[in-house]
Amino acid sequence: MKQYFSEKFSIFDKNDILPRKQIIEAIKVFSAWAVPAFIFVLWADTYYPDVEFYKKAITEGIGPNLWNAIGSFGLFSFGIALAFSPLKTPSLLATQLLSNTYAIGCLTFGLLVGQWCLLPFSELVWWQQGLFGVTSVFLLLLVFVYNLFVWYLSFLIHSSRNHKSKFLGKFEQLHWVWRAGIGTFLSAISLAAFLNA
Repeated sequence: MKQYFSEKFSIFDKNDILPRKQIIEAIKVFSAWAVPAFIFVLWADTYYPDVEFYKKAITEGIGPNLWNAIGSFGLFSFGIALAFSPLKTPSLLATQLLSNTYAIGCLTFGLLVGQWCLLPFSELVWWQQGLFGVTSVFLLLLVFVYNLFVWYLSFLIHSSRNHKSKFLGKFEQLHWVWRAGIGTFLSAISLAAFLNA
C-alpha cells in the first residue's frame, strides 16, 4: 500500500511544495496588515481611550466570524481548484480568496497583539503573570501558524493568467479520479465546517 501511494505521488518534488522566495511576499503582506493594526490599537488607547467607535472597530476586527466565513469558502474553492486543476479559473478564484483570508488574519493578529500589550499584567500575582503570559503567547503563536497555513495553501495553487503553480501543474498529472476524490474531500470538509459554524 505504501509503495502504491509513493508511486502515485512521486511526481511531486520538494521544490513544488516548499516556498522559497515567495515567503518574502507573505512577510510583506503580514507587515502591511498586522503592524498598522497593532499601532492603531496602541494609538487609540493612548490618545482616544474613551471613543466608543474605535473600541467597537477593534472588537469587530478581532472577531473571527469574517475570517472563518471567507476562510471556509477559500478552503472550499481550494478543493474545487484541485478537482479541476486543468482549468485556470478555479485556481485564480481560490488563490484570491485564500490571499484575502490571510490578509484579514494578519489584521486580526495585529489587533490581538495590540490588545494583549494593553492587558493589566501588573495587577496579577507573579505566578499568574507567568501562567497567563506563557498560555497567551502560545495561543498567539497558534493563531499565527494557522493563518500562515492559509497563505501556504494559496502559495500551492497560486496561478495567474500566464502561469500555473508547479504544484498544480504536477497535481494535474494525477489520474482524474485522484484529483476529483481529493478535491471533493477537501471541499466537503470545508462546507461541513461552514454549515455547522
